[in-house]
Amino acid sequence: MRRALAVAAAAGVLAAVLVPESAFAATPPSDGGDVSQNQTSISLPVLGDFAVVALNDGLPTGTNAFLADQLQWAAGAPGVGHSPVDVYVASANPGPALASWWPTGDTTKAGKTVHSPYGRCAGRKATRACAWVYGNSVGRDDVHRLPSGFSVGTWWIDVEQDNTWSTSTLRNRAVVEGMVAGLKAAKKRVGIYALSGQFTDLLGSVPTSSSITTLPSWVAGAKDEAAALQRCSGASLTAGRLTLVQWVDFGAHVDHDVACGTLTQPKPTTSGTYRVGAKLTAKHGTWGPGTVRLTYRWTRDGQPIAKATHSTYTLKRADARHRIGVTVTGTETGYSTAVQKSTTHRIAS
Repeated sequence: MRRALAVAAAAGVLAAVLVPESAFAATPPSDGGDVSQNQTSISLPVLGDFAVVALNDGLPTGTNAFLADQLQWAAGAPGVGHSPVDVYVASANPGPALASWWPTGDTTKAGKTVHSPYGRCAGRKATRACAWVYGNSVGRDDVHRLPSGFSVGTWWIDVEQDNTWSTSTLRNRAVVEGMVAGLKAAKKRVGIYALSGQFTDLLGSVPTSSSITTLPSWVAGAKDEAAALQRCSGASLTAGRLTLVQWVDFGAHVDHDVACGTLTQPKPTTSGTYRVGAKLTAKHGTWGPGTVRLTYRWTRDGQPIAKATHSTYTLKRADARHRIGVTVTGTETGYSTAVQKSTTHRIAS
């Protein structure tokens, strides 16, 4: 990452992440770091629990000259609370006027025929379809930049304003979606890195239909380790889990990262009589570790019920013949916010 990117504070409204029912075991937060393309073997920091390495030279079409050395350094990480080694890959939308290569059809730079969800890429044009093919080509090329003999956990797509982008958030988003598809075609685990504000400025409001929606996120902008731990329970960039938070020691010129812990989060249940006028009680089970702050939201047919935010709920006439359930959200400093939903029950009149 470019050091300047981590200066600004990450912002956003708290958006909890739905965690699979099977994800019950807690893991504590851990400390790691990331290195950029300009760090030689003599400038690498002390290795932490995990490391993230730049795959590119700052541009989507280039390779980090020190990649092999950095991967060798990172391979010594113990992988506590996170995969030992991740990589991050640059993204941009230079368009046909500035790109060193831009598609003229539904074919990648390497000659692979692909199919954009935005229609046919016809001619060397700055269309949404061609932007997707460009991104897909970049993602597929990135896979081949990784030297043989190394394996990595997550491939983080680096979205930041320092690279060249279109004024169209739709086309920018298409590039990133194309990269996601290109990386996933090679069965890579993919995530998104950005500052919250830059993510929105460049990609706009990401619809639920986008392949970006469910990706885990890595957020930049915390001022120190304490702030990074606090940020873990804040907003993710996506509907996926907030996994990493970056903070920078500018005096030592070192990028640090906190791997957010995961909470023990049992599936809640409800008790009571499922009939209008009866009181239901949410049974949340034991969350941990520590004192996890729990909040409640009762739902009717999956939609939030106004002002129904307590551990109990008295059934109304409006609930008759509808399905009622409760959503429990848990937050704790240093841990990703987690959400669990109860089974719903149909209410008798």
